[in-house]
Amino acid sequence: MFAKIFENVVLIKLVVSFGLLLINFILSQLMTRILFKTIKNNSVYYTTRKRIYYFNTTIMLIIILLIWSGSKQDLATYVGFISAGIAISLRELFTNMAAWLILVFQKTYEVGDRIDVNGIIGDVIDIKVFQTVMMEVTRSEKGQQSTGRIIHIPNNFLFLHGINNSNKGFDYLWNEIEVRLTLDSDWSEAKKQLESIINHHTLHLTKEAEENVTAASKRYMLHYQNLTPIVYVKVYDGYILLTMRYLCEPRQARMTENLIWQEILEVFSQYERIQMM
Repeated sequence: MFAKIFENVVLIKLVVSFGLLLINFILSQLMTRILFKTIKNNSVYYTTRKRIYYFNTTIMLIIILLIWSGSKQDLATYVGFISAGIAISLRELFTNMAAWLILVFQKTYEVGDRIDVNGIIGDVIDIKVFQTVMMEVTRSEKGQQSTGRIIHIPNNFLFLHGINNSNKGFDYLWNEIEVRLTLDSDWSEAKKQLESIINHHTLHLTKEAEENVTAASKRYMLHYQNLTPIVYVKVYDGYILLTMRYLCEPRQARMTENLIWQEILEVFSQYERIQMM
């Protein structure tokens, strides 16, 4: 009976494979206990335990693979199946690495850039092989101020979503402030005062922006004709809308808007015929 069992090659391979898996489990448990007693830092303990576990498992799988491969052709077949399985299960890792290479060579964004990815806005503080680390900021209507949260996004977002980069090409943003006046207000005087205010706070950026556009046009098709601040007038049902449009640096948008609004309130308080809504 035992002779027949030993003649059954498949059964022997099954028993040996099961024994190796059992040994691997026992060794892993022993190493975990030893590491737990010797390593006091939880982070170091977790990382070391994971690495040893993955190393042991990989070696064990290679040994079992060699046991079950009766010939070189069988071995090549097994390796092919395993490679295909690994490629499918780890496709996220491979796409993240591919995206990282694109970021390194094409520099879609770099550390320090402010980007918007799938509705997430933040400043890039680190670019790793598999993920990008960002310091989150609020949306433009809330001033794009830092929330203090650190966000990790996979690099393969580069293939899945459009990325808005405030620091590539043209280094300035167009910002707008809307001022509503009553229909009987002196809109002409109000427009004149608003033009004076935005020129005071933002006109100095026009020359810098023109130089920036000239440099950026060598890499991108930029066709900005007029970069000076401007005030648009439009009449709605019940009020007059004055829209101030001006250039500002991405990280200074809220501060500039704050200064402009303070001056608007101070100036308009001197005119009885200018009434805001």
